[in-house]
Amino acid sequence: MGIRYFALPVPPQLVNIARINPRAFLSDRHFWESWSDPPDRPEGLFLDKAWRDLQWLLDGTGEDAPRAAYELVRGAVTQYGYGWIPYDRVLDEAQVADVAKDLATISLAELYQGYTPRVSPDWAAIMDGRRDSLDTYLGKAATFTRQLAKQGLGLIYSIG
Repeated sequence: MGIRYFALPVPPQLVNIARINPRAFLSDRHFWESWSDPPDRPEGLFLDKAWRDLQWLLDGTGEDAPRAAYELVRGAVTQYGYGWIPYDRVLDEAQVADVAKDLATISLAELYQGYTPRVSPDWAAIMDGRRDSLDTYLGKAATFTRQLAKQGLGLIYSIG
């Protein structure tokens, strides 16, 4: 099964509550049922296992600060025994707007150009083989955050 990523919208007035108890927002189906139906309520964002590749690409070169879009995938699970504790994070509406703005300007080709010199040729070839699926997930992330920013919503995400 593996570690996966998903994000859900959060109304701005509930962002601070979600930061206090993120699991309540991630696991309460009644909370999601109380929202109106789409298109008023944005659908969730599911990056499956592409979140890790996006982390590598958006994190910067080590000399540069990570891109604003990195905030959408920042974090890692805590490993223990034969499992892990999920990493949950909440972004407020201003952070979502920054992420959406950055995602609108991203070129996957430029991200790869900055990333591939930092890794082995074998790993660069593996990443290149994932380019089409990453482009799809990057597009979904851009659409999701743009929609949330337009509606003034925050988001909560879980890696786990």
